[in-house]
Amino acid sequence: MATDLLLWVVLAFAPVTGWLGHRGYPFWLLVLAIAGLGAAVVVGRRFPLASLFIVVALTAVDGNFSFALPVVSYLVGRRMASVVPAAIGFLAIVAVATPYVLVDAGFFVWTQMAGVLVYAGLFPWLVGRYRRQQQDLVAAGWEHAEQLEREQRLAADQVRLRERTRIAEDMHDSLGHELSLIALRAGALELDPGLDERHRAAAGELRASAGAATDRLRQIIGVLRDRTDAAPIRPVDEDIAELVRRAKESGMAVDLDAEPGSLPPMVDRAAHRVVQEALTNANKHAPGAAVTVRIRHGEAEATVTVRNAPPPAGPLPSVTPGGRGLVGLGERVRLAGGTLTADRLPGGGFEVVARLPYAAEPAPPTPESSTDRRRLVQRQARRGLIAAVAVPVALGAVLGGTAVAYYVYATENSVLPPDRYARLDVGMDRAAVERVLPDREWLDAPAEDDGPGGDCLYYRSHGDVLRAQLDIYRLCFADGRLIAKDALSRP
Repeated sequence: MATDLLLWVVLAFAPVTGWLGHRGYPFWLLVLAIAGLGAAVVVGRRFPLASLFIVVALTAVDGNFSFALPVVSYLVGRRMASVVPAAIGFLAIVAVATPYVLVDAGFFVWTQMAGVLVYAGLFPWLVGRYRRQQQDLVAAGWEHAEQLEREQRLAADQVRLRERTRIAEDMHDSLGHELSLIALRAGALELDPGLDERHRAAAGELRASAGAATDRLRQIIGVLRDRTDAAPIRPVDEDIAELVRRAKESGMAVDLDAEPGSLPPMVDRAAHRVVQEALTNANKHAPGAAVTVRIRHGEAEATVTVRNAPPPAGPLPSVTPGGRGLVGLGERVRLAGGTLTADRLPGGGFEVVARLPYAAEPAPPTPESSTDRRRLVQRQARRGLIAAVAVPVALGAVLGGTAVAYYVYATENSVLPPDRYARLDVGMDRAAVERVLPDREWLDAPAEDDGPGGDCLYYRSHGDVLRAQLDIYRLCFADGRLIAKDALSRP
């Protein structure tokens, strides 16, 4: 607000001081114009092109508002991501203002206004476009560097996770099986009636020791596994309903809303992984919040939605999400041919939505990497540069074409043929003379002339625009009569 207020004051300085010097229009109109300038500054952040239109319209009230045009045009270039709306806006200004200026002020005033639009409007806009593209390239470079760091950390974490998982699986498959057999055999000895009480007690102690060793092994496996992946190893043949039930038994306020029916194995495993990761994240970042798991079966795909409300005690500022779980989850869903979206809800909760097609399809390309992002920004910068060059060329072509067309039109309609000029006599009534005169006067008529005085009009002797040599006929009137006629040669 402070920046916009300062900008408004600076832009209003020239019109206000100019009005104090000439007072060429009412004060109330100045107040309305300054208020309109403030509106242009306010809407310029959200609707930059509208601010440009407002300032151009204000120049019709006072030419001093044109001093605001370079600033507003520069901001339009900085704030608009696309070139097309700005190009259409500049062309629309030319199309709307050209007839008005030509009819009201004439050709030379129109050329001056066109020059103002090009130099005070178009060129600052190009500078703003350049600055925006430069910032986009810089941001893409920093994003690329940060992505490389994240990828390096993720690669290292994945290596550690794979090794921990391998060790845990080896221990679980080998030692866990052997300990279970030891406990089973010790239990059989404990119940053997052929042994005396002392041996059965020793077998019981052996069975208890094997059970304790199994529990300690389970704890060690938990230590070896990556703590960022808090979800337990999926039990064999566990479905989503069992996963939700175990989460509820552990204290989570989670409800399951699933349509009846089974899913294909690939889809079912992906859906289970989505629910597992979403429940883990909800338990980590929103403890105590109500969680809803919803599964819908469509005609071609299944939709899995996990939504959690805000935590009752508010968000945990000390918890910093690593982002690796959702990255891996997105890859799992992508390999299944589906799409994953995860975003915060307006009320403060979080929602994960996975769409998993039934039919196996080739996985789409991996999400855009930082390198792809940088290349995309570079391509956009090149296209923006081409468009930025094309816009002034197109605008110049429109202005130049309009100027040439109007010059030809005005030239053809300012020709007084020599035979008509010869029939005019000094002393004739002005009304009678004007009946034979062309519709328009010569465009290059001098503003000051050392002629005989009176009201002088100038006309061409021919309409050939490619032939510079011609006679200029000067007709001067006073008191409703033709007082002088002269043929001025123009080499």
